[in-house]
Amino acid sequence: MDHKIAKRATVSSDARVVRSRAALRAALIELVGERPFAEISVAALTERAGVGYATFFRHYPDLSAVLTEVADGLIAELLELLVPLLRARDGLAVMRALTAEVAARRQLAHALLTGAGDSMRQTITRRAIDQAMAAPTDTPGGLPRELAVTHLVGATLTILTWWLDRAPETAADDVAAMLDRLVLAPVLEDQLPG
Repeated sequence: MDHKIAKRATVSSDARVVRSRAALRAALIELVGERPFAEISVAALTERAGVGYATFFRHYPDLSAVLTEVADGLIAELLELLVPLLRARDGLAVMRALTAEVAARRQLAHALLTGAGDSMRQTITRRAIDQAMAAPTDTPGGLPRELAVTHLVGATLTILTWWLDRAPETAADDVAAMLDRLVLAPVLEDQLPG
């Protein structure tokens, strides 16, 4: 009987952990929509999330760890959206879908790619490469898969960073065309029949 009680307490504790982490991630997404990441404090985040200050540190060592977790979720969502288009070899459709998502989440994308600093951008790039390597896509002819994925992810993130930071007035479809021309088309042309 005690075993069942202990097990139920563990499940309840796990549910609280899941809720607390989800609340912190959601609050961070809201806050980066209102102000630069560098201006967000743990106190502001926990207040918005409705989570205790000490609870934050039971789950994360710092704000960057929450942002990394948010990035992982966003990368997974983007890959789920983009992989079918990549498999269909429709480069412009891939990049239009990507830039539409980035435009819809502009503040979050800006926080991830520019607002949190170079270290965070490097972390996001590495994690995006790792997730893309695991995605079920074709390997471009004549290129090592890891090189092609590293190029695609790195160049795409560089151009998205340029857009968000230096040319925010540029239309999403125009950025999509640039991404297709500069990043995807040169890699996909090896795969296209003809």
